[in-house]
Amino acid sequence: MATARSVASGREVEKVRKTGLFGGTFDPVHEGHLALARAALARCGLEQVLFIPAAHPPHKERPRASFEHRVAMLREALAGNARMEVSCIEAERDTPSYTIDTVLELKKRLAGRELYFIIGADSLLELHLWYRYQELLAQVRFIVAARPSIPFERLARAVAMLPGDFVYDGSSSTWRRADGARIHYLADVRVPVSSSEVRRLLALGRPTPMVPEPVRRYIERHNLYGRADRRTECST
Repeated sequence: MATARSVASGREVEKVRKTGLFGGTFDPVHEGHLALARAALARCGLEQVLFIPAAHPPHKERPRASFEHRVAMLREALAGNARMEVSCIEAERDTPSYTIDTVLELKKRLAGRELYFIIGADSLLELHLWYRYQELLAQVRFIVAARPSIPFERLARAVAMLPGDFVYDGSSSTWRRADGARIHYLADVRVPVSSSEVRRLLALGRPTPMVPEPVRRYIERHNLYGRADRRTECST
C-alpha cells in the first residue's frame, strides 16, 4: 500500500495515502459538489479528490452539456485547488461508464492507494442495485453525504440490505464490516442544491448563486442550458 513517511514522537510513522473518487455527470458542477469534496478532504483524511465526469452514464438521461463542456466547467471550478483534479478516464471507453470498471482501472493507475468513493445519501439507497456492487464494496470505502429529505433510519435500512454484517460506530459515524469494508457518513454536510435545479434556473434566466462564478461565465460564454442551447466543442 502506498504510504508517506512522517515523524511523530521522534520516530518515523507511515501514513496511508488516500484518494477520493467523486463520480457524476456534473451537468453543471455547483457549490454543493465542491462543499462535499472539501468536507471529504477534511474529515476523512484524503490527500486528493478526483472528479470523474461520466462520459456515457448507463442509468441516466444523456447530459445536457457535452462531455467536453462538463470537463471544462469542472476545470474552471477547481482552478487553483491542488487537492482537487479532473479525471477524464471514463472518456477512454465507448461503452457505458460502470463504476466498478472505473474503480478497477484507477486501482491499477493509483497503485496501492486507499480509494474512497464519494456519493450522496440518495445513491446509498440504491447501492444494492448497482452493477457488481458487492465487488465495489470490497474495492473502495464509501463516503456518503446526507440529504435533507433522507432520514438516518432510512439509510440504516439500506445498509442492512447490503451483504455481510455492517455495524454502525456512532463515534466515527461509520458503518464497518469485519472484512474492512467501510461506509463513512457525513451527517452535517447538507447542501440543498441539485444540477437539475441549477439547469432549471439557468433556462429561466434566474440568478444561480450556487454556481461558481467562473462556471457561470463559462455557461454564458457558450450559451449552455438556455432555450437557445447549442453544443460547441472544446478541446480538453
